[in-house]
Amino acid sequence: MRVMSMKDCSFDHALTSWNEGFQDYSVQIQMELDGFLKMISSKRLSPAYSFIVYDEEKPVGIVLNGIQEIDGIKTAYNGGTAVHPSYRKRGVGRLLVHSSLSMYEKESATVAILEAISDNRSAIALYERYGYQVVDHLHIMRSTPGGDTGETPNRLESISEGEWKEQLSKGEYPWQNQPFSIDKGEFYKVTDAEEILGGLVFTRNEKGQITLFQLQSEHKGKECLKTLRSSYPDATITAFNMPETSSAYEALMKAGFETKMQQVWMKKVL
Repeated sequence: MRVMSMKDCSFDHALTSWNEGFQDYSVQIQMELDGFLKMISSKRLSPAYSFIVYDEEKPVGIVLNGIQEIDGIKTAYNGGTAVHPSYRKRGVGRLLVHSSLSMYEKESATVAILEAISDNRSAIALYERYGYQVVDHLHIMRSTPGGDTGETPNRLESISEGEWKEQLSKGEYPWQNQPFSIDKGEFYKVTDAEEILGGLVFTRNEKGQITLFQLQSEHKGKECLKTLRSSYPDATITAFNMPETSSAYEALMKAGFETKMQQVWMKKVL
């Protein structure tokens, strides 16, 4: 088997590797070519940093990678690793991880990060063999319409991404929760008559459903969530990849959000 840079392969081969590798995944992430290309672009993933494994002419595994500066640190992130079911436990995953780590070091990245579904023990064990460590547990949580939707004196004020980074961005979040990775993200500060209570980053789809990527507030997280719910009383709100050790997770629990899926957040210092 041989490893090739994705920039030297066709997108059809990349998509085939992705869809066949994720055909039995616990989450549906198979897609058409247009969606695949949009994901690569919106998540700032790069064919130059990504790899495909071939068995002769057949693509049997893929890893998508990106490199961005996060909180001033040059960070490499794994945007998805997929191996065809018939080729698992045959060294394909090791080839993909080894090639990725070699490239990260060549590009002078300081840290490597990734997320893996918590019950995917084989993938987690593979990453641990290469020096990754679990640094937190991530919760995908949901709140349906109803509950505490009464009036609140607080309000949402739209701000720019630059204002968000300058005024409110603090505390670590996974790469998929970073502004560079959020397609059509909206940035807000939550205020009352006297002060800024916190900040929210979220998206809204055509059905009005909300995906919350960041909640920044030291002690007023529940009030920020009440303001969001009051502003969108009919929306289903999904909080994505909330670190278990964060104040955001604590506020979401108090606000009645329920965990629907868990991932592990893994890091390796390079």
